[in-house]
Amino acid sequence: MQTVPDIIEALGGVTAISNETGIPLTTVHSWKRARFVPRWRVPTLVALASKLGKSVTEDSFPNLRPEPVSTEQEAA
Repeated sequence: MQTVPDIIEALGGVTAISNETGIPLTTVHSWKRARFVPRWRVPTLVALASKLGKSVTEDSFPNLRPEPVSTEQEAA
């Protein structure tokens, strides 16, 4: 299984995905950082992959939700 950052890089990176899909750059970057893409956005990325001739399918995306990022405040 590929990771979300792997998939994003395979599709040309954050900026390329944003430019090709119209999805805000900050949104795509947050997916990469969180290692998670919302299920409803996956078809857009699969369509982009098809356009680019990349082998990315819906099954390529991890099904797990990201673990919450802990902060120092939560640890205290």
